[in-house]
Amino acid sequence: MRRNNMLTVLESTGSVLDCAWKMVADSGLFVFDAVLSYEQTAGRGQYGRSWISPRGNVYAAVRLPSVAPFDNMEAALALSCCIAATLSDFGFDTKIKWTNDLVIDGGKVAGILLEQKGDKLIAGFGINVMSCPDSGALRQDAALPATCLYNINPQAAANLTPETIVENLVDRLKTLDLRKFAGSWRTEALSRLLWLHEAVCLDVDGISIRGVLAGIDEHGGLMLATPEGIVNHMRGTLRKV
Repeated sequence: MRRNNMLTVLESTGSVLDCAWKMVADSGLFVFDAVLSYEQTAGRGQYGRSWISPRGNVYAAVRLPSVAPFDNMEAALALSCCIAATLSDFGFDTKIKWTNDLVIDGGKVAGILLEQKGDKLIAGFGINVMSCPDSGALRQDAALPATCLYNINPQAAANLTPETIVENLVDRLKTLDLRKFAGSWRTEALSRLLWLHEAVCLDVDGISIRGVLAGIDEHGGLMLATPEGIVNHMRGTLRKV
């Protein structure tokens, strides 16, 4: 294990989220500190799905503050803006797929999983740098194929390391003007929002709702234009029609 004043780097761990929570319990992980592991043996994603974690990609967790815009439903989108900005620094034009995925050239390249215990919030995130799951390893209802930075731009990706990416993100987070960002994250998210003004389908509890993606509200909710008017949703799986 290596540690500086903002990032702990592990060779291997079961789950970076579990490691981060243990550090919080031991008072060893402060706001915007991060944990990075080269591999995970028991990583988890959304809805308890297993997280394939070969070496070469980013598997990390960062502690978020209990203040806007990280204190409510918009936390995933606010963090997505920061990760997208980090990837843009390295030359990758990144879109945000509501609510917690990052997309480049039509493929999912990163995802976020938020976990909260009491007033403490940790975001686990993965970024496909050198590899990604093949189509056979994805669930059948996956909205997008997976991709990785190396597939998109081999030369740029070859010059990156997981540490470089996470250090850039942590630097960005630690220098945020949180009061200003609380008022600007929505504009930033809208500028990167995948499928904005396009026909989409939102799956909620087995029900499919079709409409046009009209935007996101101030709480991070999806704004869907339907024949009955604008309907806001705080959860669900979004896909292109």
